[in-house]
Amino acid sequence: MVSRRVVRSYQARYSLGANKATINDLTDAIDVHAHARGDDEEEPLHAAQEATRAGWKAILFKGISPGRPWEVARQLQDDVDRWAERQGLRPVKCLPAYIIGIPLKPIDFAHIKAAVEGGVKGVWMPPVTSAWSISRLGGRGNWFDERRRPDEPVPPVVWEEALKTGLYVLDDHGRLLPAIRDTVRLVADHGVTLSFGHLSPQEMDALAEEIGAIGYTRAFLDHPFSEVFELDVPKLTRWADAGVRFALTWDELSPLLGVDPQDMLAAIRAVGPECFMLSSDAGIPLLPPTVEAYRLLAATLRAYRMTEPEIRQVMTGSAKEMLNLSS
Repeated sequence: MVSRRVVRSYQARYSLGANKATINDLTDAIDVHAHARGDDEEEPLHAAQEATRAGWKAILFKGISPGRPWEVARQLQDDVDRWAERQGLRPVKCLPAYIIGIPLKPIDFAHIKAAVEGGVKGVWMPPVTSAWSISRLGGRGNWFDERRRPDEPVPPVVWEEALKTGLYVLDDHGRLLPAIRDTVRLVADHGVTLSFGHLSPQEMDALAEEIGAIGYTRAFLDHPFSEVFELDVPKLTRWADAGVRFALTWDELSPLLGVDPQDMLAAIRAVGPECFMLSSDAGIPLLPPTVEAYRLLAATLRAYRMTEPEIRQVMTGSAKEMLNLSS
């Protein structure tokens, strides 16, 4: 028997004619998780130019060229604005973010505060450098020993070893560290978004409790269908009821993670499209550039019969509200 995944993929291909006029339309798209730091990733100016050509509204750069993210993004915006004016196009808005734990070092609230006051529009909790992620995915050699190479992959390690190497945001009593509680209040006061990163279930529960206690509504969880998190529809619904949004990524549908698109769409509809946003999470040699990755994600959802109102909600509506973009 041919798997349901393969059978459904051919049905999607055969039905493309029904929406061929709109399948690649990315007008007013917002990407809430982009990587473009140059070197081993896409150049940020290239990503911004391609997004401008596609008619995008905004990109939230999780990763951007070295330097203070808010200063790098400000210069990038100036460059894009000048280029777009020459091309007669509307420039995409380039929004910077700050990542706690990249590079891997102890959490420093003073650095987080400087980033938020400097103008970042998003803050990420520890992603691949979290203890949970290291226990599930492994990490880079130099995270475990500075004498090892950063391009030396280390397989997943036991939890006790992961705790020694990675970041964990709870104290010995299971409460959020003071720096993390202060960060939640800081982003709430400044209207900045907050990603849960790759935190463990217990860390996420504590973070969600803190968020709920102060009525903060700009938190989201990246690539919810990744095996890193082990989430299902009931768990997604519980998070959504707590006011958390979810950023879907091309990486989830790519051959690297291999999520079935029909399962993704079914979950979106079960939980509600208003809780989801689209993002690329790409820009590395094993994945397409930012705009192409985003296009593939949106086109796949359209091919699997996501309606145009639904796609506009996940492509623009939810992210525009979360990022407080008035225009």
